[in-house]
Parts: sequence; C-alpha cells; structure tokens
Amino acid sequence: MKATAEQIKKINFFSSLIDQQCADIAEVVEITECSADETLLKEGEFGDTMILVFRGQVEVAKDFTIRTKDGFEVSHKAIIRLETTDPKPASVPETEATVPVVRSPAFGLGEFALVLDKAIRTAHAITTTPAEYGVLTLKDFKQITDKDSTIAGPVYFEVAKNAVNNLANASEDIKNLTQAFFFVLLRG
Repeated sequence: MKATAEQIKKINFFSSLIDQQCADIAEVVEITECSADETLLKEGEFGDTMILVFRGQVEVAKDFTIRTKDGFEVSHKAIIRLETTDPKPASVPETEATVPVVRSPAFGLGEFALVLDKAIRTAHAITTTPAEYGVLTLKDFKQITDKDSTIAGPVYFEVAKNAVNNLANASEDIKNLTQAFFFVLLRG
C-alpha cells in the first residue's frame, strides 16, 4: 500500500510542504508492516534511505564500549523512544521505557540520507511495538526535487534544524561528561 499525502505531511521534515508536494513524495513510499524488535537502522552502516514511521514506537540506541573483567564489550544504550500519536501504536511496547518517550503524529529517521551520499547511520533504530513504515530513497527524493526544486529547501532546512538541535544536545552531554571526568580525577 502506498503512503498518502496526509501521512507524509505529519512528518516534521515535510510538514511545511504543500499537499501536492507531499503527494509526490507519497507516490514513491510503499508502506511496510513489521513486528516489534525489528532493526530499522544500524549504527555505523552507510545508508541512502530515510525511514518514515507512520504507526508504532521505535527506540533509538547508540553503541558504547564498556570494559569488563574479560576485556571490552559493545553494548546498546537507549537514548530516546519515538512514538506515533496519529494513529497510536497497535499495542503496548514489549519492554518498559528507560528513556524519555517523545510523541508525535509520525516521524522520520535517517534524514541525513536525503542530503548526503553514503550517509553514515549515527544510531540504531529498533521497533518496540509492531510498526507501519515507509522508505524514501535518496534516488527517489532527488528525482522528485529535480521535477520540483521548491521541495528541497524546506526539507533541507528541517534536516539542518534537527542536526543543529542534536549538536547542541551532544555538546551539553560532552560538557557534562568532561566535568564528571575531572571530578573523578580530582577525587582519585
């Protein structure tokens, strides 16, 4: 089943587009259903697709290397959960959230794939409920923007705004970690 213009418009990266522009994007987005615990994106992989989640909940996690008595181990650390509100997920999450749950009508993941060739995924995205999602490829997005160049500007602006917000949050996290590190050094 194809996505609709209304579904595309619910995603913040496309919310400022007019209905016909959303319809053009919807025409290339096929909706897929999956169960809980499906990996939609893997950190570190190259990607040329953006995932558009129309229904469900997704946990975003990062890899962290931790030292154990046997050496080093890579562990997933949840950062945030994203959940649709229009419609709500079909079921409750399989696991309790240990991070904030941010709710929105629909949401997109992997948006850098629309602006960068061979974008590197910066986190894992794993469903915590059954989900309905579509895939927008860079190739399809470029073909759409070649036909209507007025689409690119608003979408790129939203991607840039999201990147700046994420960078500001990362900067604050780095500051807090640095302060904690120096505190430990001074006590040790």
